[in-house]
Amino acid sequence: MSLKSKWLFVFIGNDLTGKTTLQKKIIKLLSDDNQDIRLNCNRIFQVTHPYLIRKISTFSIGNRSYQEKTDDYQTVAGYFENHLRQADFNTFSSHLIRADVEQIILHAHRKYFNVCGIFFSNSIEANPNENAEISQFSWDERLVANNPSTNDPDTQDMQLQSIAETFVQMLIHRTLLW
Repeated sequence: MSLKSKWLFVFIGNDLTGKTTLQKKIIKLLSDDNQDIRLNCNRIFQVTHPYLIRKISTFSIGNRSYQEKTDDYQTVAGYFENHLRQADFNTFSSHLIRADVEQIILHAHRKYFNVCGIFFSNSIEANPNENAEISQFSWDERLVANNPSTNDPDTQDMQLQSIAETFVQMLIHRTLLW
């Protein structure tokens, strides 16, 4: 393929938003590697999904939010220089820290990534102003994951499963253009 779109999907929200669980569910849908327990950061996975296997062969999951890994990364630039794994698409996570998110977008663009911010409805509900400010940044695309706050773990799990399935369907449709 002579032209290819590079995407970094950035999951935005503070703790307990669903970012890590969503990434595990995406892995289960796209790969034979079933991550039920601890998910290592910045790991590359092989795509085994039958509708994507010819278009996307690898993806990398960032897992923990940038702010939880600053001892390893030191800076956003340090992440992009030393920890970003080259894959057909990547995910990364961040808390609602304005300066960090601005740097993530800047450095991703410098690496020729299109950057999609994926905002969670439960985070928007809890922190509307911070989410709105971050949404104004120079994203190439913004998505909102419908994940309303709930105290029921089964409902939460079903919501995140639905988001993961929608994400994979979006990838399938996009690969027609990649």
